[in-house]
Amino acid sequence: MDKNDSAIKVPHSFEDRAIDHRSRCPHFRILVIGRANAGKTTLLKKVCNSIDNPQILSPTGKTLDITIVEGSAERGRHNIERQLVFKSNPRFIFHDSRGFESGSVDETEKVKAFIAKRAGSNTLSGQLHAIWYCLPADTNRPLLETEKNFFNTDITGNVPVIAIFTKFDGLITKAFSGLIDDGYTRKEALTIRRWKAQEMLTTNFIEPLMSTQFAPSDHVRLDDMRKETSSCHELIERTANALTDDTLRLLFVSVQQNHIDLCIRYALQGGLKNKNIVEMVRSALAFFPHVWVITFRMALLLYC
Repeated sequence: MDKNDSAIKVPHSFEDRAIDHRSRCPHFRILVIGRANAGKTTLLKKVCNSIDNPQILSPTGKTLDITIVEGSAERGRHNIERQLVFKSNPRFIFHDSRGFESGSVDETEKVKAFIAKRAGSNTLSGQLHAIWYCLPADTNRPLLETEKNFFNTDITGNVPVIAIFTKFDGLITKAFSGLIDDGYTRKEALTIRRWKAQEMLTTNFIEPLMSTQFAPSDHVRLDDMRKETSSCHELIERTANALTDDTLRLLFVSVQQNHIDLCIRYALQGGLKNKNIVEMVRSALAFFPHVWVITFRMALLLYC
């Protein structure tokens, strides 16, 4: 009998393919679009559990001098190809776009070219996996014409876009002031201010955005991400749900370190589909951060 006959045969399953992809693509790449006051950096710090600013890398992965980068920004030169990486979670790679301020045709073309270039990459690691579009909710300009044009043009292809309404707490403050101006007592205004803010968000932001021809895959509202009590769980969950490719979803869920409940949920959904106990455990472990199922497989082959 061949010595390999006594080893446990683990079938070539979804988990095998997913882990193979993850070994070749250990990073999840996100393009973050938003105006200068949209709170993008604060959001990314929350997602990556960091209090420090990200490292800025060249397209080839070389660490750049922050003073040179800031100098370029002051002179109006912005490079969307640069990669933002946090030491607390280096498996996320972010690219930053300044958003489409009024008349910023040049930035729109840069984003189009960047998305097209990434879509043409023949490697999963070089492709763009998701887009987060940040829109501040505390502004008097809900959607700029250039932003409407973005969502009325087929720019993103198959890349899922999540619209993120940031600074919802600022909209609550505006709603409260409006209620006071309308004659409500302070107590009444405090009671219904959050409901009023949500109504304003729906009417002025969400409905116009979702009525565009190429509306985002989903949307989420966030409070002030600078607060310790704030959470980005809903953003993580909406992004995972928007990913239609199982391999990319597994990669995203295992890369993020904020939402352990999401890991458990997907682990249960995937694991319970398998009747084989080995496959059940392997499937469950695949969705947890920093757990490489290949180690479990090797242990089975060596000791079982």
